[in-house]
Amino acid sequence: MNRIFLNDPKKPKPFSFVLIVILLVVLLAGQIFLISRLFHKRMDELKVEDVEETTAQLSISATEPPPRQALSVKQESMQEILNEQFGELPRVQAKSTEYKSLSPVKGIYLGRAKNLDEALALASWSEVNAFVIDVKESWGLTYDSQVPLAQEIGASTGELDLEAIIERCHAAGVRVIARIVCFKDELMPQKRPDLCLIDTDGQLLTFPLEGNQSFANPYDTRYWAYLVDIATEVVNMGVDEIQFDYVRFPTGAPDSDKPPIYKKVEETIPKEYAINRFLEFARIKIQEELGVPVTADLFSIVMTSEVDGKLIGQNWSTIGLTAIDAICPMIYPSHYANSSLGSQGNGVGSYIGHNFFDKPDLEPYEVVQNAMIDGEKASFQKGYAKLRPWLQAFTANWLVPGYYMEYGPWEIRQQIQALYDAGYSEWILWNAEYSYPEDCFLTQAEGQLQEEQQAQESIVRASERASEAEAEAAATEESRRFPIATAPPKTEP
Repeated sequence: MNRIFLNDPKKPKPFSFVLIVILLVVLLAGQIFLISRLFHKRMDELKVEDVEETTAQLSISATEPPPRQALSVKQESMQEILNEQFGELPRVQAKSTEYKSLSPVKGIYLGRAKNLDEALALASWSEVNAFVIDVKESWGLTYDSQVPLAQEIGASTGELDLEAIIERCHAAGVRVIARIVCFKDELMPQKRPDLCLIDTDGQLLTFPLEGNQSFANPYDTRYWAYLVDIATEVVNMGVDEIQFDYVRFPTGAPDSDKPPIYKKVEETIPKEYAINRFLEFARIKIQEELGVPVTADLFSIVMTSEVDGKLIGQNWSTIGLTAIDAICPMIYPSHYANSSLGSQGNGVGSYIGHNFFDKPDLEPYEVVQNAMIDGEKASFQKGYAKLRPWLQAFTANWLVPGYYMEYGPWEIRQQIQALYDAGYSEWILWNAEYSYPEDCFLTQAEGQLQEEQQAQESIVRASERASEAEAEAAATEESRRFPIATAPPKTEP
């Protein structure tokens, strides 16, 4: 009898056996398919979760980035002191748009929009493309403000229809820069002395070199908020840039035998840190949140004298590292000390850049050029704000005769050319009567050609500076690796 084994390959398989095998294969395939579907479904869910989480993170980073580290403060210990005194820098709550610099600005100062018709006519054919208009002076606001503190102290004059002025300028292709006088405030001491500089007896301080006026307290964050509220209001009206002036402590000693109450704070937080911190606060609230550039006016002397800068809180080496868009030093030749014993005289003169000047007002080109040289060491730092100097478009007839001259088209243009020759392309002219000679300006076509030439020269200068920095770094490394050998000391035989 032959035995049949199920695994005998030589014997045929019965039909029932084949059916069972097929059923087993089908069941196994079904389980594999089901497991595969469940696996891919879970992977898809995980991908969705990842995308949602990433999107949420991006959304948070776009609206609430962590406070930006202040470049102007490199010591972590000082950062902690500043945070304790002023609070941490605010997070960006909402970013309406990325800010864009107005570069290149070629502007004129118009105060309370004086001579607006003449200025618009000038801008229609010339290189002038921006007007600086006062929105806050030391005596009050020039427009009708709804800021609560401004209304409380009666600062709002309603003199200007600011929105109408902005509309006219924009229609003509002119940018509007809103000038805000910061800590020199004549109304605040009368209504809110608690926001001003006082002595240890609680009495308001007055400063002889500031016209015997009082100043708001640059250490007080409540006053910072007031300035930012004004800036925010005029940004919403359409201004293109916020320019802070008098962003400093008062010059000279107060007329009081009692010390300022801020002296105790100043022992741990020097004045320059308060000013820089205010600019960083304003930059976040205006430049980063509202997308409007922030700039600041500085005394030109701080480019030359670090001591003078620290006395008023304008440290040239660090104030440009606050991440604001531009620094605007006021380089007026008439404002440097001359060798007379009269107005603006010290009996000696001034060292500026590489040269000595006994009558600075008589040498507009050389003074501007050398002032920029003084500022280069700091302004060439990585991350430093661009420079847009104020230039003199007035005659300083209060100086001693022989120490000043008439400033007309040639003298004004010499200053502008000095900036161009030094590699800078932006400027603003100051004249308290808001009148500017047409002959000192290029046409729009000539100005465009000048900008193109400046751009090419800037590339060359940047390359040269990079090469110089690289060579200097290489030389430093070489001297470190191979120090110069010194001869051994001689010994007696």
